This record gives sequence, structure tokens and C-alpha cells, in this order.
Amino acid sequence: MKSINLKWVFPIAIALITIGVISCQKDLSGDIPNNAPLPDLTSKVASTVSGFVTDENNAAVQGASVQVGNITVTTDAFGYFAVYNTQVTKNAAVVTVSKAGYFKGIKTYIAETGKSAFFRIKLIPKSTSGSFDAATGGTVSASGGLSILFPANAIVNASSNAAYSGNVNVAVHWINPAATDLPQVMPGDLRGLDEDGYLKVLTTYGMAAVEMTGSGGELLQIATGSKATITFPIPGSLS
Repeated sequence: MKSINLKWVFPIAIALITIGVISCQKDLSGDIPNNAPLPDLTSKVASTVSGFVTDENNAAVQGASVQVGNITVTTDAFGYFAVYNTQVTKNAAVVTVSKAGYFKGIKTYIAETGKSAFFRIKLIPKSTSGSFDAATGGTVSASGGLSILFPANAIVNASSNAAYSGNVNVAVHWINPAATDLPQVMPGDLRGLDEDGYLKVLTTYGMAAVEMTGSGGELLQIATGSKATITFPIPGSLS
């Protein structure tokens, strides 16, 4: 088991949109020279993207919302979607899949003019794993050996940043880094930006999809300066 303080790393997907996924990852790319150019995360290109969306049992998910750039489409009876010639950030294009009852499915990719992208995206089911009182904090556990310790008086409303008091419902799902379907389930594409803004290649020792909501269904988050502690197993094949 490995225990770490929750903090955001900055995968391309997280740098562009706010998502409730925290990952434990390791830099693989080595040192980058001081004069190396920073990655271009502003240039846009037209991109065509298609793919299939399934649930945890590999069944097609119909009616899921898929957004790429400024175009949103809906999956058909086969879970298929296609978006044509939408403007995306060339080196950090994002596909976001939304469906009630599931965590958002997010993929990032490098878009190339005249070259289509294709994805198979498996959605993670979202259900309440446990709850705690914001004033006292508490621990929430999930299958796979994952647990999260939340500190007292550390929860705020995600939209207003106002302090929250009351019951906190937590949906948690451990993403096994040794799973054969990891590329379909995990968010992003294991690229990230270090604290100096340089692009790095990452590997994962485990991820957790986490979402906190209040008694009225409002989205919550951990207050700036506060930390929760997440503990999960590292598969023997990776240790």
C-alpha cells in the first residue's frame, strides 16, 4: 500500500478542464535542457474524431454527450460518435464524454491536419461510496483497497469557493494501473507539464476518480491549502 497527499499533477487534460481525477504518477522523460522550447498549447487546427463509448461491462452507451472543441454530439445505439472539422488545440486536443451516472470520460491527443483520431472510451460508473461531516472530516473507502482521509473544515463549494458545512457525499472509483483496459478507462494520455511548464511523459501507479457533492447535489472541492490523503495498493507487477 502507498499513502500520498492528494495534490494535482498537471496532465494535459487537467490543465485544460477541471476534472475530479487524481493520479499518482512518475516522470519518465529525464532532464530537459534549459533552452528547450515550451510546448505550444495555443495553436488551433481542424480535427475529425470518432469512436465508441461503452460502460464498465463493454455494453454500448447510447445518449452520451461527446464534446470536441466547440461541437457536441450524442452517441447512437451502438455507442458510436463522430465529430467533423472542429477547432481544437493542436497539442492538447480534448474529447469529453458525459453521461448521467458516470464519471466524465476524457481523452487528450495531438491533432494533425488531415488525419482523423479514433477512440474507444469506457465510462466509469459513479455512485456514492461513503459520506462524512465537513466539520469533522472522515474516511471514505472504495473497492480495490482505496481509501481517502478528508481533514476537518476543509470543504468548499466548487462554484463559489464558499466554506461548506454539512454532509459530504463522496463517489470514488480506483483505476487499476495494471488493468488491460486502462487506455480506455483512464483520463488524458499520460503527458504532463512540470512546474516550469515543460512537457513530460508519465507512467501511472494508480488513479482515483473522486467527486464530492453536498446535500443539495452541489459540487464540492477541497479548500485551497488543505489536503486529503489517499491510500491505494500498487500492483505487484509495478512495484
